Amino acid sequence: MPNQSLVLVTGVTGFIGSHVAVTLVNNGYRVRGAVRSMEKAEELVGLNPELKDKVEFVFVKDIVAPNAFKDAVQGCDYICHVASPFFYENVTDNKTQLLDPAHKGTINILEASLNEPKVKRVVITSSFVAIGDFMKDPYSGSTYTEKDWNPISYEEALETKNGFAAYCASKKFAEIAARNFVKERQPHYDMCTVNPSLVIGPPIHPMKTMESLNASNRLLWSLINGSKAQPSFQHVQVDVRDIANAHVVAIEKPEMSNGRMLVSKGPFITNDVCKILREEFPEMKDVISEPTDVPFNDKHYKSDNSYSISLGLQYYSEKQTYIDTALKLWERAKQLALVR
Repeated sequence: MPNQSLVLVTGVTGFIGSHVAVTLVNNGYRVRGAVRSMEKAEELVGLNPELKDKVEFVFVKDIVAPNAFKDAVQGCDYICHVASPFFYENVTDNKTQLLDPAHKGTINILEASLNEPKVKRVVITSSFVAIGDFMKDPYSGSTYTEKDWNPISYEEALETKNGFAAYCASKKFAEIAARNFVKERQPHYDMCTVNPSLVIGPPIHPMKTMESLNASNRLLWSLINGSKAQPSFQHVQVDVRDIANAHVVAIEKPEMSNGRMLVSKGPFITNDVCKILREEFPEMKDVISEPTDVPFNDKHYKSDNSYSISLGLQYYSEKQTYIDTALKLWERAKQLALVR
C-alpha cells in the first residue's frame, strides 16, 4: 500500500471524480476533494461510506478564477485534475462556454502546483475526443492510439455550430496547453493525461434526478427505463471503474512521466446492451428495450488499448459493465423516487 500520500481530486462529486476518489482510498491514499458545494460533499460520503474519515474537502468556487487552487494544493503529493465542462447541447459561445473554461481550469491547477514543492505528478483527465477525428466518417476503419490527435483547428473550434465538435476541441486544446506549460515552465513535477473513450458504469455520485445522469449513462438508461427507446448507436466504451484504476496507474508508473494513456475497452453497441441485459434479467423484459438487430459494423473506428494493458491496467468485460450499471441505475432511480 502507498505511504498515505495525499491526492487532490478536482471534480470529486462528479461521475468520474467520485470513482477516482473511492479507488484512491481503496488503494491506501488520502484524498482531498475540491468541491463547489459542501452539501454535495456530504452526500458523496453518504453514498460511499468507505470515504468516511478518509476524505477531506476544500471549497473551490470557480476552477477558472485566478488562484482558484492556491489553498487546495497545499501539502498534496499528487493531483488528479478531473473537473472540466462536459456538455455540448445549447452551446451558444464556444469560447466562453467550453474552450476557455477547459483551458483555464487546467492551467490554474498547473500554476498552483508550482507553489507546492511536494507535488510529484499532475494527472489530467483528458479524453478520447482529443485523439479521434470525429468529423470524419465514423466507418473509416481507423484505429486510434496515444499518438493521434483530433485534427480540428482552433479557428474551426471557434466557428463550428456543432456543440460536440466544440467540446472535443476544448479537450484537445486544454491538453495541448498543459503539455506546452510543462515544456516551457519546466516545473519540479511531471504531468500526464488519461484519455478515456465513452465512459459508462455505476453512478456513485450525488444526483437530483435521473435526467442529471452523465450523457453516456443517460443513453444506457434510455434502454432500460421502460421508454422502449432503441437508438442505433455504436462507439468505443470503457467502464468508469477502469478510468479510476487508470488514474492510480498514472500516479504510480514511472513510464507515465509526461505520458498519455488511451483507456478504452471495446465497442458500445446499443443493440448488444439490450440483448445482454434481457438475457441476464428476463424479469425486466418489460422495461428493457427489444434489440432491433442493428448489425455490428466492423468498419467503425476503433481504439488501441495495448499501452494501458502493458502498464498493468485490467479491464472489466463489457457484459459486467452493462450488468453492474443497469443494477445501479435501477437502484438509484428507486432511491430518487422515494426522495421525491
